[in-house]
Amino acid sequence: MEVFQTRTLHLNLCVIITLLTNADYSKSNQEQRIQQHINKTVFVGETVTLHCNKTPVDEHLIWKMNKSVIFSHDSYSNRTKTNFSSNRIHINPAVPRELKIHQIQASDAGNYTCYPAAIRWTLTITENRQASPKQMPLYIIIISCSGVIMVLMIITISFYIHRKWKISNDSSHRKTGQDFSQAPAGGRIQTQNSQYFERYNSVYGQI
Repeated sequence: MEVFQTRTLHLNLCVIITLLTNADYSKSNQEQRIQQHINKTVFVGETVTLHCNKTPVDEHLIWKMNKSVIFSHDSYSNRTKTNFSSNRIHINPAVPRELKIHQIQASDAGNYTCYPAAIRWTLTITENRQASPKQMPLYIIIISCSGVIMVLMIITISFYIHRKWKISNDSSHRKTGQDFSQAPAGGRIQTQNSQYFERYNSVYGQI
């Protein structure tokens, strides 16, 4: 009896070791048969879409984030399981080969793998980039040019108004000067006439 129990125990141990070995081999084999590895750098706040290629054996499609299964879809039984780490990660069961990450954050960095196509993306998240002059939006360039044109127009109109006012002012001053210069001559003529009449009266008055 003891011999039988010992053999049974040995057999159970062999079965357990065999299962563990096969599981490890299957896992390592799956990791080693990655067909395509893509490095992708994205900026915080962007929306990222990952497309998994179609294969002849797409009946059971799996998405992994690092080592965790986040999506599993079986087309035969039409069963879908999800285990998303964030509500910003989305996969439509009607389009299971497309994974979207909305408003991506630094916590979303890592490896994303789809099976059976065996494509892996390594996402690197960086802070928002600073816009260089070559990347300035068109509307900013248009507004800047419009502002410069408006300033030049205001300067031109101001110069024209000032010049016109100065010419008008100079003309007014010249006219006033002429009036003052003519006034004494008229006074002299009136004085001479007055003196002539006084002499005339004095001469003919005595006769």
